[in-house]
Amino acid sequence: MRRKALTICLTIMLVMQSGCGMLRERGQDEYVDIDLGLGGLPRATSAVPPQTRDDGMPFTLAYVDIDPYPVTGMVLYYIVMGLRDEGWISFDYLPFDPGDTDAGALINWLARTDIGPYVRFDESANYYTEFTDEEEIRRSLTEHVRNGAVDVIITMGTGPAAMIASFELQVPVMMFGAVDPVGSGLVMSLEDSGDPYRWATFDPTAYERQLVYYYDCFPFRNLGIVYHNRTIAALDSYEKAADTLGIRMTHSQIARIDTSSEDTVNRYYEHLNAEFKRLVEQEGIDAFMLTTDIVLDVERTEELLEVFTENKIPVFVQVGEVLVERGALMNVSALEMEGLGVFSARSITQALAGAPLSELPQEYRNSPYLILNLDVAERIGFKPTFDMLLACERVYTSNPGGN
Repeated sequence: MRRKALTICLTIMLVMQSGCGMLRERGQDEYVDIDLGLGGLPRATSAVPPQTRDDGMPFTLAYVDIDPYPVTGMVLYYIVMGLRDEGWISFDYLPFDPGDTDAGALINWLARTDIGPYVRFDESANYYTEFTDEEEIRRSLTEHVRNGAVDVIITMGTGPAAMIASFELQVPVMMFGAVDPVGSGLVMSLEDSGDPYRWATFDPTAYERQLVYYYDCFPFRNLGIVYHNRTIAALDSYEKAADTLGIRMTHSQIARIDTSSEDTVNRYYEHLNAEFKRLVEQEGIDAFMLTTDIVLDVERTEELLEVFTENKIPVFVQVGEVLVERGALMNVSALEMEGLGVFSARSITQALAGAPLSELPQEYRNSPYLILNLDVAERIGFKPTFDMLLACERVYTSNPGGN
C-alpha cells in the first residue's frame, strides 16, 4: 500500500477514534486495533537547486558505517533516492533491494556509475569500521580532506559518528542512525548541534511513542529486552515509557557479536538463544523487544525467535522490517524511510551549498507505519482487525488468499 493510501487510512482511524482502547475493553481473544497518532511536524528543510563546487567539479560524499546491516542499508538507500528526487544525482534504476541493501556495496556501485555532474561517491572514502581499523580510517579521511577530495562525511550509527567527530576534521559530518545524539555527546541539543561541522537527525520521543503503540496493541506486563549498548537500544526512552505505562522491563546486557571467526559467531548466537530462553522460562516475560544490532544474520531470526512464538509471546522490533519478515510479530516504525530520505537529502545538499550545520533543523518526526507478520500473529493468537490491516504498510503471510 502506498504512503498516500496509508495516510488516508490513518486519518480515517483518527477521526473515528478507533484504536487499541478496544483491546482493553473487549479482550485479546476478540479483536485488536491500533491507534497511530500523528505528532506535530518539525521545522522543514528547504530544497536546494542542484549545483557543482565553485571549481565546477562535483561534490564528493564519504561514507562510514559499522558493517553490512539491512537497516542502515535501507536508510542509505532512501537517502540516495532522496538525492535523485531532489535532482542532485540521476540514474535509471538502482539495482538494490531497499529492505536488504549492503550500504558499502551501494556506495561502490554509485562510485562506478555516471550519476551526473553534481555529486559523486568515492570507493576509497567508503569505510566499514568492522573491517578497517580506526587509525587507517583516520589516515585515509584526513588525506582526503587535506586534498579537498571530500566535501561531506555521512556516518551511520553512534559508534562511527563518535569516531569521526573525534577526528575533528574541518568538514561537515552528517550523522544518521544515532539513537540519542544528545546523550551520546554528538550534538548539543535538538535545536542546535552546537558545531557548524556537525549535524544529526533524530526524533527524541520516537521510541517512547513506539513502545506505547506496542502496548496499545498487546497490553503486556513484563517486557524483555536484550541489548549491547543502552544508548543504541534506546533503553532510557523505553524505560521512561514503561514507567508511564506502569509495566515492568526485564533486560540484560550482552557483549556485541565477535565476527573474527565462525566459532565466535556461533558461540554468540548460542549465548543469545540461551538468554532468550532464560527470559521466557525464568523471568516470565510476556512480550519481547528485539533491539538494533542483536541479530545481524537475518537468516537466524526465525530460529532464534521460536522460543517466543511457541510460548505465544509477541516479538516487537525496534528497527528493521526484514526482522518481521523473518519471524517477529510487528514493527511500528520509529523511522519512516522514504520521508526521512528526502529530509536527509535536503539537509545534505544544504550543507553542500555552504549552510552551517548548526543552523539546519535536525528533527524528523515521521508518520508511523506498521509492518505485520500474519503467520506469527496466528500462531500466538493475535487477531488484528480489518482497520489495522488497512493501516499496514506491508503484511507478510504464507497464505495471502486466506483460509
